Amino acid sequence: MTIDAQQLKETVRLPAPQRYTVFVADVARSGVAWGLYRNGWALATKDDGTLVFAMWPQREFAQLCAEFEWEGYEAQAFGLDELLDGLLPQLQQDGIVPGIFRTPGSKGTMPTPGLLRADLQDELKRQESMRRARAGDD
Repeated sequence: MTIDAQQLKETVRLPAPQRYTVFVADVARSGVAWGLYRNGWALATKDDGTLVFAMWPQREFAQLCAEFEWEGYEAQAFGLDELLDGLLPQLQQDGIVPGIFRTPGSKGTMPTPGLLRADLQDELKRQESMRRARAGDD
């Protein structure tokens, strides 16, 4: 799914908690999240020195942040299963937090890997319930 310039602008202007909600819903629906990659994934640092793994719900949002310290990085997709079963447990083990939906003007939301995993699983269940309810109406 591609997004137009107006939708991009409106979404980027949302407060970080609302962008987090958009991320969870979009990734659960599409089954894909995006990071920036160039000889390794794009990482940032919190004020306390904790590493942050940046991710976005769609390519266009990731590409907005491929500048300054991430100049030359390219948006790269990874699947929801890979995120839930591989990446988040690895981040937890390594003490790295997910950086959800950064923008050029905002650091986004930085939940624990466990919280992000739980929120994504809850959203998957919610979307499945909605699909079943709609299927029952047909």
